[in-house]
Amino acid sequence: MAGEPAAGGEPDLPVARSDVEATMLSDPRRGLVLALSVMAVCALWFGAVALDEAAIRDALGMNRHAITFGGLVVSVFAGVAALVFARFAAVRDELLAGRRVLGRWRVDPITWAAVAPKALDADARDKRSALLAVLVLLFIGFGAVALIDREAAPAMMIAALGIAGAVVAAFLAGRRTQRAHWRLRDGEVIVGERGVLSNGVLHVWALPLNRLVGADIGGRPPVLTVAYAWMSRNGWQDVVVVLPVPPEAGEAAARARDGLRELATGRRP
Repeated sequence: MAGEPAAGGEPDLPVARSDVEATMLSDPRRGLVLALSVMAVCALWFGAVALDEAAIRDALGMNRHAITFGGLVVSVFAGVAALVFARFAAVRDELLAGRRVLGRWRVDPITWAAVAPKALDADARDKRSALLAVLVLLFIGFGAVALIDREAAPAMMIAALGIAGAVVAAFLAGRRTQRAHWRLRDGEVIVGERGVLSNGVLHVWALPLNRLVGADIGGRPPVLTVAYAWMSRNGWQDVVVVLPVPPEAGEAAARARDGLRELATGRRP
């Protein structure tokens, strides 16, 4: 907890709630408000249809059915998004308030600078391998179709180039986001039972179709790695969060690791 002695006898630097919030890269409550706003707009449409369906029929004809169907679909997705953002906001609030927290410490600039390049390089290697695999499969698939149907070859290659461009753009955007995440701001790490807040970046595994995998400490300088996974169409997708551990936070990090392991194996209530 902030203000209590850390492992090593030195007190943590007190951090005001407003200071921590100022460093958030994205506030889940903004997403929640946006999702609720979308649902409200859809509700207004449904209300208008219920109150004066004749006027809408005269103005839009059969298009009103398409709009209504689209509104239903958008409302469902917005509702799911609202639930997710609400959970993110709840976990962030409990971490900042010190509830259900397993460990909390502050990373000094020297330790952060020693860990950040290694974490960025490891992430880049993984993403480059995935990017290369996607591009190879993409051009093999579209190239095979182009060889079979020569008339469709130009269109196939244009489509392949367009999709490849979008994939590369997504890769570059992801790299920019990772660099932003690893730019030192407050350096505070809060490990909780349902998520982690590191340097203003929030990770949450307490969601449907998500699960905590485990945690470990290793490396030089040492880092606490927290692994969780989310279910996709292709099975479980792993996410690894790297949390730098300065020398004075070794005991706090060990307690957090042990608590996360107990949660992952179901041994912790």
